[in-house]
Amino acid sequence: MTSVYADSSRGAALVRARSPLRIDFVGMTDYRPACRQFGGCIVNATINKYIYATARRRHDSRIVLRAPDHDLVVELPSKEALDPAGQLGLAQAVLQRFPLDCGLELTTYSEMPSGAGLGSSSTIATCVIGLLNAMLGHRLSDYEVAEQAIACERIALNTEYGWQDQYSPVTGGGIKFMRHYPDAEGGTIEVNQLPAAPAELAELEKRLVVCYTGISRPAKSILDKVAAGVREGEAEVTGALRAMSDCAQGLRRAFLAHELEGLGEILDQVWRLHKSLHPDVTNDRLEELHAVAMGRGALGGRVCGAGGGGTMLFYCQQNAEYAVKRALTEAGARVFDFSFSLAGLTIW
Repeated sequence: MTSVYADSSRGAALVRARSPLRIDFVGMTDYRPACRQFGGCIVNATINKYIYATARRRHDSRIVLRAPDHDLVVELPSKEALDPAGQLGLAQAVLQRFPLDCGLELTTYSEMPSGAGLGSSSTIATCVIGLLNAMLGHRLSDYEVAEQAIACERIALNTEYGWQDQYSPVTGGGIKFMRHYPDAEGGTIEVNQLPAAPAELAELEKRLVVCYTGISRPAKSILDKVAAGVREGEAEVTGALRAMSDCAQGLRRAFLAHELEGLGEILDQVWRLHKSLHPDVTNDRLEELHAVAMGRGALGGRVCGAGGGGTMLFYCQQNAEYAVKRALTEAGARVFDFSFSLAGLTIW
């Protein structure tokens, strides 16, 4: 399922959007320079935790940006004052790319804390681009929306790491296998929704335990280390990325064969490889929570996103998930219920 656009949104004075965040079973292999060398594969799933955005036309030239989850309001006299280096710079970078013929009020917020490792920054960017694309009657494709988001992050956040969080919400929901082909120019990313019957999704939702550690992850230092390792050809870094990509391929085959009993083992294998990328990927708190979950019936688990904190994901033995949730809660983690979101970016 691709992005959903209500026809009435085009040319409207008020448009809203919702875009799902994601958990990643296998991530970190979407660093673009590495993908251009030897490819990269991802398996992730959109969940019912969302980024929301609302755009409203103004009758004057003012630009008003609101982020209530950060208690931030930015007011600018006109679009000429937009500055990606300012507060809410990512939104400002997005707005610069559209020919606004009037003032605009833009409100965005996330249902999850920043630094949760669920792809919120990129999801905000794609959400706002898709929103303005619909509001102004443009015809950007899903892939073009994703690439625009990558370009805006490069400008506002001074980073160009991956692509999964930009492509994930705009290409639809559910559990997806995504692959970047090396040595190709344009159209290099393939996105496939993995088949799962409603009963399989229900089983996964039952046996997966997701918790927020309470630690906002230091993503940039980890991502910079991975980038340096790829540039310098460090065997440990490139070998781990290749092996993680192989894990994604293995998980894809498991979904196609409807054989997911080995998911816990795959998650733990990915976690071991992930930790070999940089010492900051893990810490005493994450190791404690992993040990707590494994001691109460988890079969494997890992940190979503770059690591260092954020959200952890565990796959449990049959009927052990309640004990794992209770133990993690008693250890001070914030366990949250979730379901898979089968719709991607939705605009109305």
